[in-house]
Amino acid sequence: MQFKTNAKCAGCEAAIISAVKNRFPNAEWHLHLDTADKILECHGIPEDAEKAAQIVKTIEETGFKGSWIQQ
Repeated sequence: MQFKTNAKCAGCEAAIISAVKNRFPNAEWHLHLDTADKILECHGIPEDAEKAAQIVKTIEETGFKGSWIQQ
């Protein structure tokens, strides 16, 4: 799954990655700060609307914006 974020720096990346890893420890996470949409990529979680909503909520709880990019 992929999510658009408003992360800007390594500190933002650390906060978001820490939060999603705490909530979904068995998934693999990567935040691509070098892309225009600052894409958060997730592997290891079934791609469905319920999980996506949980991930967006987790991103927002860290103080950032997030939206699911449906494929």
